[in-house]
Amino acid sequence: MSTADDHTDDADGTQPVDLVRYRAKQMRLRLLLVVERLLHAIERRDVERVWLLLDDPEAYRCIPAAVREEALTMAQLPWQSLRAPVRLYRYQYLLRRLGDDSLDVTFDRSQLALDFAPTPTKRRPTTVRELPFGERRSPRGEPRHRGRNRRRSGSR
Repeated sequence: MSTADDHTDDADGTQPVDLVRYRAKQMRLRLLLVVERLLHAIERRDVERVWLLLDDPEAYRCIPAAVREEALTMAQLPWQSLRAPVRLYRYQYLLRRLGDDSLDVTFDRSQLALDFAPTPTKRRPTTVRELPFGERRSPRGEPRHRGRNRRRSGSR
């Protein structure tokens, strides 16, 4: 698939179109339209219209569950309620911001160059991680005897 980033022209002088960006823009515009219709239905407290808009497969797939729940809850509130659908407004804001961002930002490829070469080790590689511990000592500072000098209780 040819993209506009290839900087190649066809034989007739037309530049190819990046279909991925075009589809993403069209999806974003459709979602913004659904969100605006949701806000209008919530303002009118039209629960049936909210259900109809949220039952769309595209809306169900792309609008987060918390935003859908909030839309249904807000549509069921009485007229006197002064609550605002904050999550829906935030989702709308994020969709608009995605449309404003330029995707043609250049970046420094040297920032992505990471050295993943294994470090040379003298020991044989194992899957078990070993932690070095010093010699364990008793609370009095003497080396432990590992139970050889324990007194036996007479209760046995």
